[in-house]
Amino acid sequence: MSNPIEATWLSAIEQRLPKTLEVDPDLDLRLVCGTDQAGQPMFCSISSLKPAIPELSDAVDVTRTQRSIDGHWVLLLTLKAPRFTDVFVQLCAHIVDRVSETSSEAQGLAAFIASVEEWRTLLRAPASQRLSLEAARGLFGELWVGFSNLVPDCSIRHVMDAWRGPFQSDQDFQFPGGPLIEVKTVHSHARRIQISSENQLNRLPDERLFVCVVAADDAMTETPGALTIPALLDRTDRLLQDAGVAQSELVKRLAELRFDRTDDVYADMHFLPTGVRYLEVAESFPRIEPSMLPAGVNRVSYSLDLADLAPFECDYSQLGLPTAELKVSSNES
Repeated sequence: MSNPIEATWLSAIEQRLPKTLEVDPDLDLRLVCGTDQAGQPMFCSISSLKPAIPELSDAVDVTRTQRSIDGHWVLLLTLKAPRFTDVFVQLCAHIVDRVSETSSEAQGLAAFIASVEEWRTLLRAPASQRLSLEAARGLFGELWVGFSNLVPDCSIRHVMDAWRGPFQSDQDFQFPGGPLIEVKTVHSHARRIQISSENQLNRLPDERLFVCVVAADDAMTETPGALTIPALLDRTDRLLQDAGVAQSELVKRLAELRFDRTDDVYADMHFLPTGVRYLEVAESFPRIEPSMLPAGVNRVSYSLDLADLAPFECDYSQLGLPTAELKVSSNES
């Protein structure tokens, strides 16, 4: 799209004046931009061929009509959400660039539809982008245990390296030569915990494995002691900075979880931690292990009643956490 046309179009949008502008009369596919009678930004193609109707988003109304005056078809994009004006104009400029590379009306229409599809695919947010309430509660529990309970008794450098939950490890924290810790975050009135696979409570003979059950209830903003995930992340940032540990390790884990800490929904999601229990997965601990399953059976999930796990409860001091700082290699100094 030429700069003079784009500048005139933006001026019409700003003034909310009805106006139409031919983008480039030399194109094989006619393209028109402007504003409709309500002052909304619009962009359309006019062709003798019947175009397909592309999908875009709820912010843009897509319509196809046939003109009675000459039988030509109009494919019209109308922006309904003013806050996306800049993005809409960029989309239309992209369409113009693609159409200008074609040499027939049919090719131009194909380029128009392809351009819209490219943008729709690019900007479509994955359904798993935002964590569910229960997934957020789980992340809250991991952060609260790791960076509010294990630290400072265990160095934050050790804890960050051991935090493997975001990478789909069998246990949330795996300390080399130390304990394995699986965190389960539930409501304070929960009577059971969910085990996601036969590997989650599986350990080698020389390993010590613990289940940490965190009680964290939904809370109002003003509830004393209530915290949010962003607040825990801010605290973790400060701990990492004070210890001279690269914050890129935290960023890497949040990226694996596809967690956007700037999303306002998490700032309004408060949890009140009310208690924590440590359970040692001893030999007699009730669980399903891989060796118990017939060939071809895997990814078995099951629940455990907390009342039946009381005999395995232990103190925090029995975890056997490493306390010495990891040695800093010469290329990190």
